[in-house]
Amino acid sequence: MPRAQRLAALALVALVAAAGVARGQEALDDEPLRRLDPDTLAGGDYGGTEPQPLAGGTYGREPQAAPRAAVEEPLTTQLQIGDPLAGSRAGFGAPPRGPRARRLADEPYSPTGIRAGAFILRPTLESTAGYDTNPNEVKTGGKGSAYGRLRGDLDAVSDWSRHQLDVRLSGQIRKFTNAPDIGLEPQASATVDGRIDVTADTQIVTQLRASITTSSPGDPETATDVDGDEIQKSYGATLGVAKRFNRFSLQLDGLVDRYLYDDSKLLDGSELDNSDRIYNAYEVRLRGAYELSPRLQPFAEIAVDTRDYDKRFERLEDAEGNPVNGKKLGSDGYALRAGAKFEATRLITGELALGYGRQTPKEKSLDPVEGLLIDGSIAWVPTALTTVRLNARSALQETNLTGASGVLTRSVGVAVEHALRRNVLLTARATVERLNYKGIGRVDDAVTLALEGEYRLNRSLSLIGSFQHEKLASSESGEGYSSSIIEVGLRLRR
Repeated sequence: MPRAQRLAALALVALVAAAGVARGQEALDDEPLRRLDPDTLAGGDYGGTEPQPLAGGTYGREPQAAPRAAVEEPLTTQLQIGDPLAGSRAGFGAPPRGPRARRLADEPYSPTGIRAGAFILRPTLESTAGYDTNPNEVKTGGKGSAYGRLRGDLDAVSDWSRHQLDVRLSGQIRKFTNAPDIGLEPQASATVDGRIDVTADTQIVTQLRASITTSSPGDPETATDVDGDEIQKSYGATLGVAKRFNRFSLQLDGLVDRYLYDDSKLLDGSELDNSDRIYNAYEVRLRGAYELSPRLQPFAEIAVDTRDYDKRFERLEDAEGNPVNGKKLGSDGYALRAGAKFEATRLITGELALGYGRQTPKEKSLDPVEGLLIDGSIAWVPTALTTVRLNARSALQETNLTGASGVLTRSVGVAVEHALRRNVLLTARATVERLNYKGIGRVDDAVTLALEGEYRLNRSLSLIGSFQHEKLASSESGEGYSSSIIEVGLRLRR
């Protein structure tokens, strides 16, 4: 073939190849960004997320939620006063944007769940033994103790073509061998989330919730001479409607919650009356969001609430031990937030919101609790084996400390999840929290560092272990503590 013809042929081939690459790149640029699927990130379904506090705040420690299966979510992600942002949600009629689900053959260590009619059940059972260097959470003179812990979780998710029902149950007890003044520390929670698809653009969202917790021994709002557990209970409901208008969406929610505190048994045999801590919380939220693109959805939200106590006044005693009325109980508040759900790259996704909140006590002599609200949740996947999660949350909470009008709480956390192998998972966590008690000048700073590991023997059985260090520093003289906790055990899942 003459040289000129060979050069012409090569030029034609190069031109065709360049056109193909350009066309492929154009198609790639037009492809909507896929949302990250937590179940496909490093660590799989290990760890889960903590349950969100109910409207009006929460006290004590709450159990962690069980791992959840990916389900279709409502239109908008809601913020509650005192709650962090929820995870990224696709919205009405949106096609799945996450990676395609992998076959079970490709995930030999993931639980398969149990099908029961139209529901998929995912039960989990944990049995562990551990050691806490300071179970009473005292500043000096704390004595360590071994303990045993038993925990059970159950997730039930409907598998309907329309509508959605999601049930989450969790319970836990822990018993120390060398801390007789600490009881079984029962923890339990139940949540039922429902979604009714009225039309393609209209949904009714509901939630029923209840919880039982025990106060932490180091909680400043708990008496230091409590014998056994100080039980706290709550239950509530949410009813809302969500409507989409093309790219714009609105959701209106109403929340009602009740918080109960059992009387505390003291070491001297007497009882401490906690009836002045019982209250109801009512909240209304309105949120609007606009989808600028599949990668960016700004939103704004306003929430107003009121907290009414069963007893109008705080219970106090005079110098002679006679009961007298203290401050007037209850508060009214509002919160404004603005932020966005975003997907900065294929490796980063999340939500971030800034706002302002104010809770005004009904006692006129107390100053309002107010401040900047920062809430967010961001996931970054630098490699196929590693996931970094950042979160921030703010809360305006009630308190029973004399002279305090409320508590402004802010926390920031980071977790790094890494899969050494398909069945060997490590997670490192760090959390910093500040509690500012308005009106009395008290500030508590808490730091928690943790390292968790899981070795999956098969789909159902895992060896688990963790080490955690906690430190609380307080501006109040004599307050604060530090402790270290190590734990090993078994986890059974289906």
